[in-house]
Amino acid sequence: IQNNNGFVFKTVGDAFCCSFGNASDAIKAAVESQIAFASEDWRDMVIKVRMGIHSGKAEWNGSDYMGYLTLARTSRLMSTAHGNQILVSNDVYESIKDDYHYIKDVKISFRDFGERRLKDLITPMKIFQIVSEKLQSEFPPIKTLDARPNNIPVQLTSFIGRDIEIPEIKVLLGKSRLITLLGPGGTGKTRLSIQVGADLIDDFPDGVFLVELAPVADPSWIPEAVMNSLKIKEEKGKSIQETLTSYLSDKEMLILIDNCEHLINECANFCQLL
Repeated sequence: IQNNNGFVFKTVGDAFCCSFGNASDAIKAAVESQIAFASEDWRDMVIKVRMGIHSGKAEWNGSDYMGYLTLARTSRLMSTAHGNQILVSNDVYESIKDDYHYIKDVKISFRDFGERRLKDLITPMKIFQIVSEKLQSEFPPIKTLDARPNNIPVQLTSFIGRDIEIPEIKVLLGKSRLITLLGPGGTGKTRLSIQVGADLIDDFPDGVFLVELAPVADPSWIPEAVMNSLKIKEEKGKSIQETLTSYLSDKEMLILIDNCEHLINECANFCQLL
């Protein structure tokens, strides 16, 4: 990083947060680091590093960078990558695409993944992977929201706060099949649950789905509302409940049931049957 005019401004666990004056230096540092990692003799160990490069506005305050959107999007981009993979945003790609093809005689190119939804739930970001004969080039699908089935709505603003609640909910979900979020109206329970679902989408192979019960007045319509959200068709000769139970029996899925305060007992009974 330092050899390419970079600055490590923070470490979080085993993560290095770095800044560069331009995208070219950042890409050089990333590619040279991955080549060095790949050529190292780790013996019985395997160390794989994932990298994300994004550019945007941020201000140095003497001890850290201020610029939530830029920092958050960089973190989200990095988190979608796999070990050994380098992902760059469209902002980075556009700034170097015409004059950037070699790093120390190593030819590089860019694989276009198109626009993808990151877990910050704002506008989709166009993502590219750096490709070179000296780098691993094939990986599983990048870990964006598009990679898992879901109906999570796109949010127009970044999620800020809830630094205590989000980790607590994630821990509880690891221990229980059913979690209830309680609080007065307008305190952000829906937004919080959607963010947790987005963060955990990689843990549920069959996806994360939001079921909206605000317009449901009759308790008997709850199973139908769930089926509609999951896009399940009713099976001939089976009740809606039987169809739903059969469909979910072998699934690893997170279902967010929202606005059920007017159907509390019925929702509790319904969840118990699943």
